[in-house]
Amino acid sequence: MNINAEEEIRKRAKNVSRDDMEDLLGKESTAERPSKKAGFLSQYWEDIKTSFSLIKDWFNGAYDEIPARMIASLAAALIYFVSPIDLIPDWIPMAGLIDDAAILAFVFKLSEADLNIYRRWKRKDSAEEDAVEVVDV
Repeated sequence: MNINAEEEIRKRAKNVSRDDMEDLLGKESTAERPSKKAGFLSQYWEDIKTSFSLIKDWFNGAYDEIPARMIASLAAALIYFVSPIDLIPDWIPMAGLIDDAAILAFVFKLSEADLNIYRRWKRKDSAEEDAVEVVDV
């Protein structure tokens, strides 16, 4: 079976709604299992976690420095990944995750710059929250 990741993501991203994203946000733990179970997927775990965080911050209005089309693509890839029903069913040992890996690899390559910008923003935001104001008395 030939997997055209670009075509699959574009098709699915067009149909991602805010409700789909909201449903997705509760499924990060669902994504962790196959990421740790299949060694070839572990390379994507940091990007998967970052994508969940980015979508959450975008959804809540905390971060809007990414095009909605890219958010939809990331959400579509994660929805595809956590769904047991896709081109190659996940219950088929190893082969069931190959299509997921292809989709993730494509969307993470496509969104690499946006994910890196978000990571820098997140680190800066976290550092500002951790800063303690010093007051002279």
